[in-house]
Amino acid sequence: MSKFFVLFFLLFVISNIVCTDGKWQPAMKDNDSLVKLLNEMSQEYNQPAMAAALVLGDNIAMQAAVGKNVYGEQDQVKADSRFHIGSITKSFTAVLVAMLVKEGKLDYNTTLEQILPDMPMRDEYKKVTIADLLDNKAGIIAMQLTAHEDPEIVNKLFMQIPTEYPDPTDQRREVVKLALSLEPIAEPGTKVVYSNVGWPIVGYVLEKITGESYEALLQKRIFDLLGMKTAKVGGWPASVSEPEQPRGHFYAPDQSGVPTPQKLDAQYVLPDWMNPSGGIHCSINDFAIYAREHLQGLQDKGKLLEKEDYLTLHSVQVTTNLKEMYPHIEQDREASFGYGWGIVEKDKGFLSAAAGSGGTFIAQVYIYPAFDLAFVGFTNCGNGGKALTELYKKITGLD
Repeated sequence: MSKFFVLFFLLFVISNIVCTDGKWQPAMKDNDSLVKLLNEMSQEYNQPAMAAALVLGDNIAMQAAVGKNVYGEQDQVKADSRFHIGSITKSFTAVLVAMLVKEGKLDYNTTLEQILPDMPMRDEYKKVTIADLLDNKAGIIAMQLTAHEDPEIVNKLFMQIPTEYPDPTDQRREVVKLALSLEPIAEPGTKVVYSNVGWPIVGYVLEKITGESYEALLQKRIFDLLGMKTAKVGGWPASVSEPEQPRGHFYAPDQSGVPTPQKLDAQYVLPDWMNPSGGIHCSINDFAIYAREHLQGLQDKGKLLEKEDYLTLHSVQVTTNLKEMYPHIEQDREASFGYGWGIVEKDKGFLSAAAGSGGTFIAQVYIYPAFDLAFVGFTNCGNGGKALTELYKKITGLD
């Protein structure tokens, strides 16, 4: 495990988006032009495969997937090929929380002491709220990069617990026990430090309330209701049992920028306890369906939640310096976040965005209600972020 890194992130790349005339229209007009652009961008940024979709109102106006499952090989990705979306999964977890809040089974101000009365925990964590966990303000161990963490804790989280407890819910229970026994990395409720361990605590809370696994809740309450037929949670899209799916690729500068594919039986597989942090993989169509639900939901046309529920998820809940939130990055600026989304206030209203990566895939999503649009895209290489940001600009014509 030590030679790999684990990184899910909610960083977002937002342009100064403007509309040069009174009536905005996307720069791309149809799937053929999108396919052409994706092929050009894949070549320019040396991506094995790319996929993207544009949602306009309630219509998925265009979508396409191009490229290879494995860099340098012949098998092409298909329309229903699954790509890993990493930390964008956290927005799904936030939707499940909002559902239970709506049903009166949970409150954003519910504390860990109240919801997990039988769970041993340090005194500092007893007053931590669900909102604190969603805001990454709970003081929970970050686990952004395994190289930056205590090797003994890393071994427990990624080797010992998954080995001893095959069931995902059991894994999360043991992770919660461990996390709440550790000294906080910051005083809970004060400092925002992005935590890939905090969100599985939220997942375990959902399981305790409903009596169902996080994975079952995702399937029944989101995937099935939205018709996300390809969506899965846990593991990578490609495996020994599904070799025909896109393979994730590491970007290796020491190999002249050639993407390095993961082996089907690679040691680097994210443990199931991390599913609420970043376990989902799906097709570009299903990714677009999910983005459309948020766009429509903010206009009181959603299937899963009411408008006020979506507004809570997409409203600024915390503003912080990115350097404090992600100590290993170079960006030193303030950013605002909702529950599972980065939020940027614009002249015409807010724009919500999120990105996610486990190091070998990368995905981005933008929701812009003022223009009644949503964009989703992903690649199967860990350095595809710049390509996706540029793709968004070229497809929408917004700069």
